[in-house]
Amino acid sequence: MSALSYTECDIDRSRVAAARSDFEELHAMISGRSESYNTITQPVGFEFSDLIGEGLRKAAEDNSFAWSSSMMACTHAYGVLDKINEDVKWYEDKIEEIKGKLSTALANASEPDNLTLVNQIIDSHNAEAAQAWRDLEDRCDDSQEILKGGPTPENIRLLADGGHLGEYGLIGYYTTGDLDYFHVDEDQAETIATHIQNAVLHGYDGSIEALEDHPEYLALIGNVVSRALTAQQNGDRIMDGEIEFLETLFGDLSNVGGDDPGFLAFMGQVNSSEHISDSLRDDISRNLANSLLVLSDESIGGGVGRLPKDVQEAADGPEFPSILSLDSEEAIDEYMDVYQSWGSDFSALAEFLSNSGPGVQGGTEFSTTLLGTSATNLHYTEFYGGEPTGTAYQDIIEVASRNEEANYIILTGEDFDGNEYRHHSNHDHLKPEDVLTTFYSYEWEDDGAAVSGITDWIARNKDEVVGEITPEIRGNAFVSLMEMLEDEDFRDELFGTDRTVKDDEGREWLDVSVGHLNGELANGFGDIFLAYMEEFSETDGVGEEEAFETRWSPELGTVELSPESRLAFTQLIVGDPDAAARIYEAVLLNTGHAMEEFASNDGPRDQVPVSLAGSLQGLVEEALANESITRGDQHGEAADYRNAVNGATVDLLGGAASDLQVPGFVVEMAKFAAKEALAIPQHEAGQNVATPGAWATNERMQGFALSALAQGDPEIMDRLSEVGIAVEDGNGVLYVPVEHQDWDIRRSSGVLATEFDRIDELDWVDGEGSTANAVYNFLNTFGTNSSKWEDVSIR
Repeated sequence: MSALSYTECDIDRSRVAAARSDFEELHAMISGRSESYNTITQPVGFEFSDLIGEGLRKAAEDNSFAWSSSMMACTHAYGVLDKINEDVKWYEDKIEEIKGKLSTALANASEPDNLTLVNQIIDSHNAEAAQAWRDLEDRCDDSQEILKGGPTPENIRLLADGGHLGEYGLIGYYTTGDLDYFHVDEDQAETIATHIQNAVLHGYDGSIEALEDHPEYLALIGNVVSRALTAQQNGDRIMDGEIEFLETLFGDLSNVGGDDPGFLAFMGQVNSSEHISDSLRDDISRNLANSLLVLSDESIGGGVGRLPKDVQEAADGPEFPSILSLDSEEAIDEYMDVYQSWGSDFSALAEFLSNSGPGVQGGTEFSTTLLGTSATNLHYTEFYGGEPTGTAYQDIIEVASRNEEANYIILTGEDFDGNEYRHHSNHDHLKPEDVLTTFYSYEWEDDGAAVSGITDWIARNKDEVVGEITPEIRGNAFVSLMEMLEDEDFRDELFGTDRTVKDDEGREWLDVSVGHLNGELANGFGDIFLAYMEEFSETDGVGEEEAFETRWSPELGTVELSPESRLAFTQLIVGDPDAAARIYEAVLLNTGHAMEEFASNDGPRDQVPVSLAGSLQGLVEEALANESITRGDQHGEAADYRNAVNGATVDLLGGAASDLQVPGFVVEMAKFAAKEALAIPQHEAGQNVATPGAWATNERMQGFALSALAQGDPEIMDRLSEVGIAVEDGNGVLYVPVEHQDWDIRRSSGVLATEFDRIDELDWVDGEGSTANAVYNFLNTFGTNSSKWEDVSIR
């Protein structure tokens, strides 16, 4: 008798096996076959109608859904029972193995009479038996979950992957005709690879037909990619058989013709083949590119090490010789030979990956390596005209920046878990600021759209948890970027790229900023600005001498940004006129909404929203002023650029009421803010007017006050409507245009003076003072916080 102490399993394997057989017999009966057929593990056909016996075929085809559902229920039950049976057998065999090991250990004990030593030996084997029992419990829990889930594609594939539905495990696919049930392994990969080779290299009709028309080939690759994408979204792993399928596929295609010529060489043959149509070429390239990216993803069971060797080497970058200096022609030639040899493969990889779908991303290590290699070698395009070109780097960056953790690493130097990231040895010197200055200051064909991907994700779903991406992760990435902008050297690199841009009027702009150089980058920064507009509006630290820390605030659940970083970031955005007009429109509408809230709030007066709106508008206008001065130093008046942006913004505001369904009053306030900057008017001597009585002589201010009061007083609005002053917006809501010239009445200037005289001493909607004082206080608070940005310096 063994000394091992272990838990007996109460499951009777013979009864489980009998129940399993009952379900296979039931499956055979439903299929119209005799009980001698193993219709689950050894299917008699490859599609639904072939599985059904001739006597029942017509009825089954007429009721295919019910019939196939019944067959799948039997298949599912059979597979679960087979799994349970195999798991129990595994446990029983494991216990027997541990018993044997214990007997041997006791027989060979150095001191068999030493009870302490003997007990230690027994205890260690008891612990091993206890672990085996826990493993069996886990397996049984898995079986229970599979049983509860029913015959879903995932559950059927799991059972097939475990060998519980026969050698090939394809009964689920044969029954349903749905590729989601298709269990893949390396055998199918070999078949698909053979057909791709024969089609591309020899133009075999059978292979071309199989690839174009049969779902078991290219469509199956696409289905496996879809499974991988689902796993990425859910934080799961794909099955071992699916990894083996992809790995075998690329292994076979890397060795076409023998001697391992490489996968990228084969893709060159795909691109040049005269045997296949362009549509088939595109299908092959797209499915393989998508497959390679998901195979590279370590989070779902893949990884860089599973990719073809030549793909890994191209991604890693050139391994330059150890040359201390390039002061001889021989040394330069040796150096460039390495670069050229690597460059052709990197260009081929870029072309290949550009075929991938926009929603397909590679693994973190693969993506980070591609970004690091690009940042290290991009400058060679400036003086060497060969491969890879800037376009190749652009394609690589577009694909690599789909992986958000890779972007996070580039921005912070750490992975999502806070661990310092070690780049590949070919570029282990890289720091975040090195990568960004290299990428941002390059003149891209796509105007920076690809490199913008490194930060675009920060603006998406800002306050939501999406997979691994939390608001804190987005915030920390943004904080890292903004901390870099606090460094004068880094700012100088971004504001002075030593690049020249020629505008539509033929003017050359020298040493432009990255926002001026790459408009799509500025536009991407604009998206971040709009997503974090509340954080950009904060008044804390603005105009104060004490340093303000840029950080993620756990207490607030958002970022806190220094005034210097905010102004620098905003100025990079307004370097592009379209991006500038877009964010300025949003800021002006924000001002309009603040006035709307102020005009309609009948509770206690709150100036906080007013101060925030003033600060936000002041920030953008200060950035515009700085950019205008920079441009004015080269061409014309400093006000030209700001006026151009201002005019474009007013044009955008004209369509806001209809396009964005913004109330007419808000649009009017925004237009007023754009034209007046909501500053209290000044005397000719330049002194700010200190009393509401003085500013009230300005017609625009009078119109502003009248419009604001009417917004909060329905009776005044109705009266102004009757006399033709108030008009309807696109939604039929009344508002008063600020400009009296826009009123549909004669002698509007005199009417404005009359109406203002009627309302200036009326109580404001909140009852805390007169209309004149309320509007004056609004403007004063707004202007005070707006003007603080004039004291923030970044250049």
